[in-house]
This record gives sequence, structure tokens and C-alpha cells, in this order.
Amino acid sequence: MDAITLTPSLPIRKRVPLFLTFSLSPLGDQAVDELQCHLRVDGSPVEAYGSGVPVLRSLWNDQRQCAEGTSAEAIIVNQLLSDIRAGHLAILQALIRAKRPCTTGNVKSYWLGGDPIAPQLLHTYDEYLTSLQTMPEPERRAKSTLYKWELSYRYLRNYLVATGQNDLSLNAVTIGWAKNYYQWLRQRPLAINFSTELVGNVREVLQFALENELMDENKLSALKLTWQGAKPITCLSLTQLKALEQMTLPKPLDIARHWALLSCYTGLDYPDAIAIVSNPAPHIVRLPQGDKIVWQRLKVKQVHQAYPEWAICHIPLLAETRDLLPRMGQLRAPSFTGLNENLKKIETRLELGFRFTTKTCRKTAGALFIHRGYRMEAVQKILGLKDFRTFQRHYLSTWQEVVDDNMERLQDF
Repeated sequence: MDAITLTPSLPIRKRVPLFLTFSLSPLGDQAVDELQCHLRVDGSPVEAYGSGVPVLRSLWNDQRQCAEGTSAEAIIVNQLLSDIRAGHLAILQALIRAKRPCTTGNVKSYWLGGDPIAPQLLHTYDEYLTSLQTMPEPERRAKSTLYKWELSYRYLRNYLVATGQNDLSLNAVTIGWAKNYYQWLRQRPLAINFSTELVGNVREVLQFALENELMDENKLSALKLTWQGAKPITCLSLTQLKALEQMTLPKPLDIARHWALLSCYTGLDYPDAIAIVSNPAPHIVRLPQGDKIVWQRLKVKQVHQAYPEWAICHIPLLAETRDLLPRMGQLRAPSFTGLNENLKKIETRLELGFRFTTKTCRKTAGALFIHRGYRMEAVQKILGLKDFRTFQRHYLSTWQEVVDDNMERLQDF
């Protein structure tokens, strides 16, 4: 009797032994008869069933569990039996991955029926999250993105529990199911874009399952998702920046203007700018090609982060920054709320047409450094951004002046 033991790729408490043997009916009197399967999974037997493989009784060796000889028929029979064993093992492995009962009856039923075994949606989602978290560092997604994926998992789990679909299989995820999930998300209530993103995450998990041969078709591939237009990313133009420098303002607004300009010329967050102004010398590095500020920037610590996330900024000292820094030490630092309130008043005087905040200044710095000739990957380092996609989405706002300046530089080529 051949014993075949399967150790699943997913962690479980014990090994699941599968024993599969073949025999001819002792009551048969025909020269050719069908081999019968005798299956035991984890020690539990099941009634014998046909293998679909006929063999000459004279060729079959019950003790060795094979057709003897070198004839073409014997070779074919043994290959078919090998395929049957592999098929039973594949079913057992699929049951384990799908978190379904690994019983002898289930293995027999799926082998005879030929129905695909799709893993549960939640289990596959969990596998995908693990794959995201274990990707090598260059390809690994930002911590904020991983947090959104974990949040997406919780919403999906809550929906499946609330609707009694805890064991929902991948094959049961249809466009109709996705629309019902979307409506449930909107009733939480969640915004259109966020609800759409959560449904899109399910589609991405199904694609992951398809690529790993866990299912035969991603039924959400044809799903059309509705998005609201993204909020425009705004920053000061060169003309507006020059107007901010030259306008006459009362003292409270003049103080706010100076802090805003420092952020526009460095890309520093307001708390970081205060820290550097209070003691700039330790953070300025002298180089043959010029001076720069090197600052360890603390990115906003989210609730989900176990540890704060730091980024190192290398900020070239522009002429405007050199002029501002000595004067900034004489100015008081208003509260964050007070600064933004005064910037709102300046916004009205500049007739900007968009909200003027400290974030606007940081985005202005990104565009300004690009205009001054710095490459995009350098500007990403200046701003202390880990993810280039974040830089593209929020800071890569190209002015018309950048195009004009490049045309002038390249006209002789």
C-alpha cells in the first residue's frame, strides 16, 4: 500500500496524510476490469469508487500497486494512476487553501465531480496582504498604503459577517455582488471615491488569485468603477510668489508671509521650519557646490503606526533662503491655526482663487525647485518623500514658466 503524505504550504496544526490504493474486484471474471480507488484521508476510509482506468488482470500486481511489464498498455496504466494520485493530492491542497474540511468524502466528491475548489475570499485577501507586507523594500508599498489595505480588509470582513457570507468563495464574487458591497459601503456612509477604492481592492485580490491559479476567471475584470474628480493640487505660480514677496502687509500678516515664504523656498513643514530657525547652524552642511540644510523630518505619525516614520531632507539653500534665515530668528512663531488664519487673509489680498495654507507652500517649493532646474528625483529627496508616486500626485505641478524656460534652454540644440 502506497502512503502519500501532503504537507500544505499554508501553516496548519498537523500533517494531513492521504492514502490512495487501487485494486480489482475479486468477484470479477473478465479479462479486463476497472481499477477501484480506496481512499483514506487522515485515517478515515470511504467506500471504494471507480478510477476510470481499465487494466488486464494478468498485468495487475496488487502488492506493488502497478501494472507489470514494459508493454505500452502497462506504461499507460501506470501513468494514469500516477495522474490520479496527483489529482487527489491537488484536491486536498485546494481544500486546505480554501479552508474547507479536509475529509475523505470531500476529496472523493470533488475528484468525481470535477468542480473547481475556490478558496474563500477573506482567506485569499489575507494571503494578498501578506504578500504586500513581505515584498522587498524597493517595491514595498508605503506604510500609509498598507494601512489602507488593512482597513479595506476590515470593511470587507464586516460586510461578509453582516450579510452571512463568511465562507464566500472566490468564484461567488460577481459584478452583482460587488455592486451590493458598494451600496453597503456608501450607507456606512463612506465617500464615493473611498467606496470605489475598496471595491477595486477586491478586484485586485481576485487578479492575484487568478495569477496564482486559485481561480479560472476574475469576474470583476469588466467592472466599471465610478470616481469623483480628484481635488486639484494647487501651489503659487511664479507671479503669485513674487507678489507675495513684494506686497505691503500689516505686522501679523507680514509675520505669516515670512513663514510662508520660508516654506515656499525650502519645502519645510511649519514645525520643522520653527526648529531650524531657532538654531540653524547644526543643520547647515557646507559643500563646494553650495550649502544645504539636512533635516530629519518626522512624517505625521498615524494611529496605526507602531513607530514614527522619519525621512531625511537635503534642501539646497536658495538665495532667498539665505536672505530670510537671519531675519526669521527675530520673528515670533504663531500657532499653526493662527498662521493658517492669516494666510487665509493673504489669500484674499492675492485673489488666489484657492485655499492658501502651509501645505500650499510646501507644494510650491516642489514646483519651484523643478523650475530652478532640479531633477524630479532630487526634488523628491529635497522634500523628504519616500514614495515617488506621492511626489507625482501631490507635488509635481508644472508651471507654464517651466515649459518656457526649457524651450529657451534647448533652442540651440
